[in-house]
Amino acid sequence: MIDSKLYIDNNKTVTYGIFENPDKFLDTVGKVHAKGVHIIDCYTPYPLHGIDKAMGLKRSLLPIGAFIFGCCGFLTAFSLQYYMMTYDWPMVIGNKPTIGMSWVPVLFEMSILFTAFGLAFIFFFRSKLLHGKMPSERFDFRQTDDRMVVAIATDDRSIDKTELSSMLFNGGAVIVKERTNHDYDDFTDVEINRPVQYN
Repeated sequence: MIDSKLYIDNNKTVTYGIFENPDKFLDTVGKVHAKGVHIIDCYTPYPLHGIDKAMGLKRSLLPIGAFIFGCCGFLTAFSLQYYMMTYDWPMVIGNKPTIGMSWVPVLFEMSILFTAFGLAFIFFFRSKLLHGKMPSERFDFRQTDDRMVVAIATDDRSIDKTELSSMLFNGGAVIVKERTNHDYDDFTDVEINRPVQYN
């Protein structure tokens, strides 16, 4: 899958830190955000509780989308059953009313079906993920296994890159790199060395 977010955000330079410890990762992301630096995104192999708060993200609008898709499924199921049982093929089963409790399973299942497919569509559309291609923007081969990555926009001249890299290293980053984007598939990565500490 491709995450083209780094290119679409039109960031010329991106600094990213690769972490192995999730607790240190969350703590460092919170400190970077508190410093006022723009975090493009965080990439984790599994959900991390509190990462959205550490990044300073607003509450997701996903529940509203789920409600809308659920309502569409409910209305579709109701319209379909009403049309079939009233106009297309009216039936009286066991002298029970045409509209009744027997409709509930279909209404429920169609609501769930529309919600699931609608949210999957929104996810792929919003994330701009494409299947079938290897991502050229993958930071580390282990980022889908046991490493976490924070990508930080560093185009702003007011950002001290040396201080930022030191903050990442001190926060527990095992690798810090700077990526310069030239084109969509054309970029260069430079690994930043850990600052020497004298005793």
